[in-house]
Amino acid sequence: MWKKGSALLLALGLVLTGCSGQASLVRDAVVTSLDKPNYDYQGSLKLVGDVDKLPAALGEPADSESIAVLNALKAGVTVKGSQLDLQNAKMDVVVNDDKLLRDKGVWAGDKKAGVELIVSGSDLYAKSSLDKKYLKIDNSTGLGAAGETAIDPAKLKDYQDKMNKLTMDFMKKYISKYGYKLSNVKDLGKETVTLPNGEKVETTHIAITLDTKELIQMFYYTANDAVANQDVKAFAVDFMVLTQQLEEEMTPDAKKTTEAEKRATAEAAVTAGIASAKQWLETEGKVYTPEKVVELLKEEGFHGVNWTLDFNIDKAKLPIRQKSALNVTFAVDKTQKPLTVGLEAESVSYNFGKATKYDIPGKDASLTVEDLKKDPKAIEAFDKKGFFRSFAETLSTEPSWEMDAVEAVVE
Repeated sequence: MWKKGSALLLALGLVLTGCSGQASLVRDAVVTSLDKPNYDYQGSLKLVGDVDKLPAALGEPADSESIAVLNALKAGVTVKGSQLDLQNAKMDVVVNDDKLLRDKGVWAGDKKAGVELIVSGSDLYAKSSLDKKYLKIDNSTGLGAAGETAIDPAKLKDYQDKMNKLTMDFMKKYISKYGYKLSNVKDLGKETVTLPNGEKVETTHIAITLDTKELIQMFYYTANDAVANQDVKAFAVDFMVLTQQLEEEMTPDAKKTTEAEKRATAEAAVTAGIASAKQWLETEGKVYTPEKVVELLKEEGFHGVNWTLDFNIDKAKLPIRQKSALNVTFAVDKTQKPLTVGLEAESVSYNFGKATKYDIPGKDASLTVEDLKKDPKAIEAFDKKGFFRSFAETLSTEPSWEMDAVEAVVE
């Protein structure tokens, strides 16, 4: 998630694209943003709907602190940052109304409640505005488990770079040809957007609305396309070969195979996977039509999704402003009244090609998990009210082999 913002863009591409008229402009903007991932951004994010009723509905009534956090998220957060490329970015998140947190003892001090996140290659730095130092999670050697892997860090980085490039090249190629036709797309005409730096940009405003049925239809379209698309197969094989190479590098005692053997193994596995998926689509897929799936979901208490998206795209096909309102309506059981919870977000991107530079924390400004294990007193650098204290404590007391899940998040 942290390092590969491109994965979100892929999801965006699959959900928001289409070949019909106006939607193709959104698709092109997604591809352009992958080609030019250098910009500043500013936006907001908030929970909406029956958020306060959610814990009780799930059978886990929240304590006062959890309720305070949920209410703060309903009030929203402001997000600002810079993205230098797809592997290097900074983000500052500030709670709009931290009084809700202070009243319940979740936050204290004279600084606004917020966190700072910095991604630098394989490293993630995280710090709340109350903390004295950053928590550094280094994925090149594991979460503080330096020296436990047999592969040289430089060689590991080389593999990561190859995988990233392979994935990005595939994404751009696939998204640019993706052909699903959206049913509810509107061109709302020209609109002038004023950027945070004062610049005014003439844009085309495209609005998209999606519901449960259309999302399911898109899933089937994508699945059917994937089993027949040679680009998808080639990508899967190449990625699997790289993965096998990395596994052998990291496991000295593992049996070494030739390049031809790796490719043959990957070809066989991918071919079998595609055949299995194709068989399911030709049998079960025809039984579970989009209409049938919607009906089954309602029987299980999932009443539907409503997702509206707005894009302002400039003449260079860059996504200048994006808005999203996602609402989900459901009931945990048939005796309950359905709840609707959602997420509203808005972001503006600007300074393309000249994103604001920032400093990477040095050794004296950050602590790794290994540092915390060596010096238990170092945990005091993280304030007890600073969001990352309990997280850092958990990491520093867990064996390295139990932290793979967190490492996956960083990756």
